[in-house]
Amino acid sequence: MNQLIFSYRRGQQLLFVLLLLVHTVASYYYISQQNITYDEPQYIEYAKRWLHGKPDRVVPLDDSKSPVVAVCWIPRIVRQIINPHYKLTDYGRKDQAEGRYMMILFSFLAAFYVYKWCRDLYGVKGWWLPVILLLFDPLYLAYSTLITTDLACGAFLVALLYHYRRYLLTGCRRQFVIAACYTGIAIVTKQMLLFVVLLLPIITIVFYWNEKKSLLNRYALGKAIIFMMIVLLVINASFYFSNTFIPFGKYIFESKTLNDLQNGLPFMHWIPVPLPQAYVQSLDMIKAHAELGAGKAESTYGGVYLFGQLNEKGGYWYYYIVTLIFKMPIGILILLCCGVVLFLRNWKQYFRNSNYLFVLSPIIFYGIILSFFNNFQTGIRHLLVIFPFVYIGLGKVLYEVCKMKLSYKIATTALILYSFISVGLYYPYIIPYTNEFIANKKIVYKIMMDSSIDYGQSDSSVNKYLIDHQEYNKPTIQPTTGKFVIPIRHIVNTRLQDKNPYLWYQKMEPTGLHRNIILLYDIKQQDLINAAYATDKKE
Repeated sequence: MNQLIFSYRRGQQLLFVLLLLVHTVASYYYISQQNITYDEPQYIEYAKRWLHGKPDRVVPLDDSKSPVVAVCWIPRIVRQIINPHYKLTDYGRKDQAEGRYMMILFSFLAAFYVYKWCRDLYGVKGWWLPVILLLFDPLYLAYSTLITTDLACGAFLVALLYHYRRYLLTGCRRQFVIAACYTGIAIVTKQMLLFVVLLLPIITIVFYWNEKKSLLNRYALGKAIIFMMIVLLVINASFYFSNTFIPFGKYIFESKTLNDLQNGLPFMHWIPVPLPQAYVQSLDMIKAHAELGAGKAESTYGGVYLFGQLNEKGGYWYYYIVTLIFKMPIGILILLCCGVVLFLRNWKQYFRNSNYLFVLSPIIFYGIILSFFNNFQTGIRHLLVIFPFVYIGLGKVLYEVCKMKLSYKIATTALILYSFISVGLYYPYIIPYTNEFIANKKIVYKIMMDSSIDYGQSDSSVNKYLIDHQEYNKPTIQPTTGKFVIPIRHIVNTRLQDKNPYLWYQKMEPTGLHRNIILLYDIKQQDLINAAYATDKKE
């Protein structure tokens, strides 16, 4: 009997490894077809300086960069160890390309905890569909090998909450330490995850209330202090303990918020800040850039773009809801809606169940943070922080379907297959994926833009297309006839706004779409006349 159980578990583990292997092959082929995106060079450069022991922020775009992406330098480090005289003269392009392959490690980490969590909640067979749907979600697949921290955020958040949940349920000290270590790493990964210092107490209070246990005992304060000490140790170690314990009054802040706080609390000037200067610097820079707003020369972002409108003053509370509706496969979207209905009908039951408390809380918490307290709404990629929990929650829907009659099972299977077909039609150029709610993909820019559609991943493809199609030309500044090829982002360009020299292309109807992101135009004289007439009539 024991041998049978062992064989079954081994089979489950082999299936999980096989899924990771297929995901890896799909991710590696996809990434080989994509240009380096806009943010990746800054992440790579900061990681390089960090590896040389220089974690300070030296340029504005260093504000959100993290040491965790230094894993992208492993291939170069290995080459250098094998051959100390190894050199490149390609301006780091090969290092960037090879470094992308290491980012799959964060994808593995997130998938591993989704696997573990679903096994705990839904049994030994309840994990494989949620894991498959996560690994081949178009957004997740698109970011599995990009050198950014968006997917890593979700990986570390699901890891720390898994172990924190295990600690609260079992009281195991090992789980306590692992949860604290992951919390420190998560905070280092992206400044947005600093909010876990609010999320964890909220979850803890609700958990103890559900369990009818007293939170206030003689050990509670001590445990909280030890937890924070481990977190601070991890954060400081991540920045080499560089300039830790600088007195609060010695800092020179860029942001008005921290300056006002410093000026308003003179009695705190002598207090040493138990964080490395590089981390405090990043918080200050991000806040300063948010206060500066969009559209300024010093700003690090161009505003929030949605439905063809640019908001320079802040974001939209419904930004991520809208992008999710258009960017998630319709079949999965329908299943998630079923999950929302299931939750709303039994919300008290789910929040009183400690197992689901840890799944639902981060989704709601970070959904509110991103929607209402985030000026940098520049792409659906920010939702990757909660994607592992979304698919763990989706596992509950699939678990309930398994207990229903055959017709429901057939309908669910059809929705999943439809989603895979929808994504497959975009592969391998899947960053700009949108579902069938947007029928005409050539005018997707009228609904959304930014990194949700064009992250600069196909810029190099324009030159290749021009070589292979001699009849096409680069875009012109003045309206003229001819055949042109232009990436979608150029005709929107939120930074230039009305000064964008390619804005006139928006008045023309594209005749084709290359790699889901490059617009093709065949402009005739009559098209120019019609566009001019439409402009005069509007005025």
